[in-house]
Amino acid sequence: MQIFPKATVLSLVYGFASVWTAFGHGTEAQLPFARPHAHEPLEGHAHLGWESRYFSEGRDSLDGDSLFVGSFEMGWNHLAGGVWYGYSPEQRYDELQLNLALKQSIGALEFYGGYTYLWYPYDGSHGHEIGAGVAWSGLPMDVDLSADLYHSFDANGYFVVISAGREFSITDRLALNFSVPFGINQGYVADGHDGANNIALRVGLEFALTDSISITAHTTYSWASGRDAAFSGDDRLIDFFHGGVGLEWSF
Repeated sequence: MQIFPKATVLSLVYGFASVWTAFGHGTEAQLPFARPHAHEPLEGHAHLGWESRYFSEGRDSLDGDSLFVGSFEMGWNHLAGGVWYGYSPEQRYDELQLNLALKQSIGALEFYGGYTYLWYPYDGSHGHEIGAGVAWSGLPMDVDLSADLYHSFDANGYFVVISAGREFSITDRLALNFSVPFGINQGYVADGHDGANNIALRVGLEFALTDSISITAHTTYSWASGRDAAFSGDDRLIDFFHGGVGLEWSF
């Protein structure tokens, strides 16, 4: 049983301070891995970072405590996989995620489906999830739209993240991006209310030190929606601000 449902699925996104990754760009303030994109050559991506709070399913999952994170991802042709680990220095909490995804591109549309295994070493619990998503690029004003759904077998519920985003190239080395993710719970947070959970505004920066190494930073503000005091799972569904920094290596 998951103490703090983190969901990932191979929606493979967000997390920590990633802005653009080897699998492609666009990272929502909700999911720890980069969404897998279809590429012919073998590509990889590694990330080390720090998050001021653990933002998961619109909730401040560690009640204000921070999280150190690390990930390693590989992608080739229609296959992607990775490992993600998070550790809080302020309480007994850590989390390991292993995932595998299949992906396909059709014009400006990209699809994926995948499986994620979650393990919580401190208490020995674990979980299993499947997920799917679609991303649409090439829209007017270079806006990207995406939708990610992940289903927990343990909670027998799902969570949906719908997001719109855009990137701006400030210089050859500096990129700025904005995204607005919207989260919907349907039994994934089993003791939380169903329906609209939150909407957030995320601003990210990436500065390329070299062709393969970048420094990233982000800030996110999340507004809770439909919070119901009758549900214990909504206790940490609040309006809150958080941020993070990271170092990324793509190869």
